[in-house]
Amino acid sequence: MEKEQRSKWYEWKIVILLALLHGTLGLDRLVIVYLFPILMPEFGLNNTQAGAITAVLAMTWAVSAWVMGSLSDRIGRKKVLIPSAIFFSLMSWVTGVVKSYGGLLVVRGLMGVGEGGVFSTSAATIGEESTPKKRGLNLGIHQSFFPGIGIGLGAIIATQLATEFGWRPVFFIVGIPGLVLAAIIAYVMKEPLSFSQKEEKKPVSDIAIKSEETKPGFFAALKYRNVWVSTIVSCLFMNWLFVFAAFAVLFLTQVRGLSLPTAGVVLSAWGFGGFIGMIGIAAISDYLGRRPVMIVSSIITGISVIWFALAGSNPVTLFCILFVGAIFGWGTYPIFLALTTTESVPAKLAGSAVGIPTSIGEIFGAMVMPIIAGSLADKFGLIYPMYLAGIAPIIAAVVSFWYIETAPRVLSRKNQGIETSQVTA
Repeated sequence: MEKEQRSKWYEWKIVILLALLHGTLGLDRLVIVYLFPILMPEFGLNNTQAGAITAVLAMTWAVSAWVMGSLSDRIGRKKVLIPSAIFFSLMSWVTGVVKSYGGLLVVRGLMGVGEGGVFSTSAATIGEESTPKKRGLNLGIHQSFFPGIGIGLGAIIATQLATEFGWRPVFFIVGIPGLVLAAIIAYVMKEPLSFSQKEEKKPVSDIAIKSEETKPGFFAALKYRNVWVSTIVSCLFMNWLFVFAAFAVLFLTQVRGLSLPTAGVVLSAWGFGGFIGMIGIAAISDYLGRRPVMIVSSIITGISVIWFALAGSNPVTLFCILFVGAIFGWGTYPIFLALTTTESVPAKLAGSAVGIPTSIGEIFGAMVMPIIAGSLADKFGLIYPMYLAGIAPIIAAVVSFWYIETAPRVLSRKNQGIETSQVTA
């Protein structure tokens, strides 16, 4: 009875709550890049240093997502999730009082510890609590709030508030929702059934059944091919995300000559499109398959960024290009970070299976590449980070050909086709 009740009502509650928390996480993480046109002159920063600020959070996020995800496999999701949520919210407040570049690096690095723990544990929780046919939709909803709130609303809110009141109050405002959500989730959330002594949750797909004897561990999930492929794809898409995020507002204001509020509105298209894409593309992959959707979406994403870089300075045109490209770009994230990984491993490895691609992707795509992109911008101009962000998804399309299909609906159709052909023969 408890399982039936949880699958009918609890599933939706936990998806929405964790989605809101994930959106708040995105807001707290990305708000600083919208304020770079104000922060950089005040702190005397160049583009390389701006890239380093985003990179340090990526570094600690990477370690935390892997370590905390694996830890949650052992001690439970809730015990990791709630403290992590409280911690990253408090670090947002601390950002608002920092007085130096070194202080920014330290505080943003600490924020990544909490945010990495929230991401891997929340994604694993939703993968475990979702019914198989709705897993793509649920994880899409969860991850869609990152661009929806973090970029769509965040870019507008941050740039408008900072223009009126200065940048420091912005960090205090965006830190509040995380604390409120942490308290609500602490009251509502139960441990997934895989941690229950009464019932052992089955693997999320037939592929994972073959190695159900695998013991939890930091590296155990690496024995699965899809985890490796997702790790490479993650490096490339993290490059797309964080190189573009770090330098888009600077590109729009310094190269295309837009005002900061106008640049914020243009960039919001990237978030609103992502909100739609993360729900729609992930849901489509439930029907068409993870692999083909990844390939097509990656190609469209890369083309859209290069088009954006060359499209001129018309805000409406730039908004439309970003909106369409974001639908497909952000739409891949639930697939390569959560679906292809959690569907390929036993339930007890779900946290580390999400954490590994997230961690390595953060190290390469979100920590190393923004610094490289900043150096390119200092030497050759801000259009070069845009090119760098556009090439990466096209490479990811090629890598995606190596995925093993895991979508339950697609596998079910294939199995039925095989059985029908055998009967006919």
